[in-house]
Amino acid sequence: MLVRIAVADPLPVFRHGVVEILRDAGFESEAPDDIFAWVRDEQTTIVILTVQNEADWQTLERLQRTASDLVLVVLLDEMSLHDSVRALRAGATNVMARDCTPSAFRERFRAVVRGESVVPVEVLRELVAPAPQSTAPAGPSPTERDWLRSLALGTTVGRLAADAGYSERMMFRLLRDLYTRIGAKNRTDALITAQNHGWL
Repeated sequence: MLVRIAVADPLPVFRHGVVEILRDAGFESEAPDDIFAWVRDEQTTIVILTVQNEADWQTLERLQRTASDLVLVVLLDEMSLHDSVRALRAGATNVMARDCTPSAFRERFRAVVRGESVVPVEVLRELVAPAPQSTAPAGPSPTERDWLRSLALGTTVGRLAADAGYSERMMFRLLRDLYTRIGAKNRTDALITAQNHGWL
């Protein structure tokens, strides 16, 4: 099977190491400087992304929104239950420890290529557990709060899209989804709701 693979990690030596491990397993991969340009370049298959800080979590969410067919493999410094579940809920198809052995990495990666995901039992239990009932609307993410603040200041959707790296059409779709999630009917209603909840 032909797959297109990108490796995104802040350390050049680590990126090179992952590329070599994949080559040993029979997969050619790239380490592009601009992962978003690479995703938009052509039909994308797999991105291996190291997540270490909040900016990386935002990159993960943005990548998932950029291409719905993108297969995201997340590498974590600490394989905590919380971060593993968060990564999977943000769109990752597989989560691995950043310090796993090359053989473990190859084994898990081959599962990804086959369309499978290896998930620890405790992570699976957390994922399938019923969500607690809440009557309050789901709050926007930090990035979405920034969008709402910009809209409240009069920024156009076109300018917001350019700043966020999305097409204007995609930005409208993301905002519509956000409005629905917070229980708002339109932009004005969303800004009033955001003001009332202290999100601005």
